[in-house]
Amino acid sequence: MHEPEDLFDPTHYASVRVAAEQATPLPNWCYTSPNFYRREVERIFMKVWNYVGHASQIPQPGDFFSIEVAGAPLVVIRGDDGAIRAFHNSCRHRGSRLAWDEGNCKHLTCPYHNWTYARDGALIATPLIEEDDGFRHDDFSLLAVSLEKWAGFLFVNFDPNCASLTDYLGDLPANCAPYAPETLVCARRKTYAVVGNWKLYFENYNDSLHIPFVHGGTLARQNVKGRQRSTHEETEGAYITHFTKHEGSRGLLTGETGFPKIDSLAGRYKTGTYYPCLYPTILFGWTIDCMWIFEIRPTGPETMDLVASSFFPQDRFDQPDFEEIAERYYARVDTVLPEDNEVVGWQQEGLRGPVTSASKITHMETLCHAFDNWVLDQVLD
Repeated sequence: MHEPEDLFDPTHYASVRVAAEQATPLPNWCYTSPNFYRREVERIFMKVWNYVGHASQIPQPGDFFSIEVAGAPLVVIRGDDGAIRAFHNSCRHRGSRLAWDEGNCKHLTCPYHNWTYARDGALIATPLIEEDDGFRHDDFSLLAVSLEKWAGFLFVNFDPNCASLTDYLGDLPANCAPYAPETLVCARRKTYAVVGNWKLYFENYNDSLHIPFVHGGTLARQNVKGRQRSTHEETEGAYITHFTKHEGSRGLLTGETGFPKIDSLAGRYKTGTYYPCLYPTILFGWTIDCMWIFEIRPTGPETMDLVASSFFPQDRFDQPDFEEIAERYYARVDTVLPEDNEVVGWQQEGLRGPVTSASKITHMETLCHAFDNWVLDQVLD
């Protein structure tokens, strides 16, 4: 559908802004327009706390990984002092990229002119170029990005005037405390390329209506009476959430057995799965014996990568049969996510049409409505 010239005029979104029972989804162009996507990068991804990974991915000094946040290349590295820092992945000389993928390094060296940086970002060598009154190494350290963490989860923020991560998370850490998140370790990460706008994936995760149809042979086999879930949970923080009651672990396919329940669970957390979704792109699944994170990484207005990370309590890794049991959890991810990837792609194809057909929010998609309005809160004046 052709986007209007006055793309960010609030009148175009009036039907999204009403109560969920009368509301429509976002117009097509919100999922296809390069102009709308540029505004999202400017006003969302460059302003909020973005999850980039977990401390267990880089346990030793010199361990690092590279990542792009809405097109901004970063390197996250553990220093000799044990601190984890994030830097723009760009040399201070002529801007070349410094690091790729993940690994361990004694220092970061630019492949162009061999300018070399210590693990804390300090410039320590410039071959053939001597320091003088107009050039001091101390003035050319790597450009840092604010990094804060919660229970090992690492977040960055590009805005120097941002509020703290604690303020952004609100009551999410308290609500996740029964799972003892500080004991969790990332066991596997797998990346999928998805042809779809990033918002479609966030919405899909909060859409209960699709489960019996898209996941008829997988998730829907785990009995949930009448799609029983809690909706409209009040939260204090930049997230929405729901809780689904069911038997067994949501981390396994029906019929599989896995690890024991997490010891610290109490109350409702022993009876189902908690699904908090942190704006703008992090989809948590906290179930009785494990946790997963689906990271949505937009790569453009109509493409994204999805990174699926599987977490287990540290002591599970000490079991001699850990890998054998963990494979059963990975099988659930490898089976179910391709189903979601495909249906998100079908949505993207339909939204490229010349008319806006999407015109109804149902009572099983109210969290999608809440998310759409959060996006509009950020991008509209």
